[in-house]
Amino acid sequence: MTQARPIPQKVVRLVPMLGSTVDHEALSAARAIGRVLDREGLGFTDLANAIATGETRSIEAAPAPRPDCPRDPIPPFNVYAFRRSYTPRQEVEHRARVRFCQDRAWRLTDWERGFLNNIARQHGNLTIRQGDLLAALTDRLDMEARRA
Repeated sequence: MTQARPIPQKVVRLVPMLGSTVDHEALSAARAIGRVLDREGLGFTDLANAIATGETRSIEAAPAPRPDCPRDPIPPFNVYAFRRSYTPRQEVEHRARVRFCQDRAWRLTDWERGFLNNIARQHGNLTIRQGDLLAALTDRLDMEARRA
């Protein structure tokens, strides 16, 4: 009978990172665990077999919050939280700019017409880069109209 090989200590330190709320951190931890296990000639199956089952463990309770301190003084930053780049008034202006540019489609390149069609169909807020491109197109077409 072969004796089970011990799981490297680095894996033990990386496993808590699998619970991260940030997807790329959790995936990076899983990949790092895979690399460490691979170097030792082990796999995820060996890691799963090393997890004790049927054993009850007591989990230390978190210390009670002090009544004089707020529970979460700083809310966690959520990378996936939707934040608006523009105000509703600016969004209305963007729609007007798209219509202005589409009315002068013969002066645009194929890429610019495609860009305008895509943001015209888009629901919601434009990105900063889209807003900058739209402003540049509008300014260019406006200057061309003033010269004529």
